[in-house]
Amino acid sequence: MFDRAYYESNYDAWLRHRAKLRPYAVYLSLALLAFGVIMAFAFRAQWFVGVLFVCAGIYELIEALTHKSRWINARVKATRENKTVDMQLSETELTTTSSVAHGTIQIDAFSDIIPAPDGVCLIPESGVSIYIPAATVEPTDAFRPLVDAWMAARSGG
Repeated sequence: MFDRAYYESNYDAWLRHRAKLRPYAVYLSLALLAFGVIMAFAFRAQWFVGVLFVCAGIYELIEALTHKSRWINARVKATRENKTVDMQLSETELTTTSSVAHGTIQIDAFSDIIPAPDGVCLIPESGVSIYIPAATVEPTDAFRPLVDAWMAARSGG
């Protein structure tokens, strides 16, 4: 089910395993803020440039601190109520069925498979990545061997 808990898990997996600079956004904004304060005091004749850096640092800090909640809220708002997608997973394909669509994707079609402790991210050549939380797979002991099989197939062994 695409609910708040799913999107929180999806965001956390993305942040840990896929995001490049987002995990450092708070530190970068604080550095920008500090740089602006130093500029404002060190170059008093051009204090306005320092103030601009301080403003940019404050904006980026607020953006970094609220990004997760804004991202999750936007996804929850855009998702139809009680939206569920049933997935059938095998070593070679992923079949999805919902109230409006049915489709099958070969595992080979994904350009990357990123295992995480609590799920897996399937990254297509183009389009939206698919996050599958481990807790949603039944039987529960089948998830990790399936991901291992996908990874072994991708590495050719």
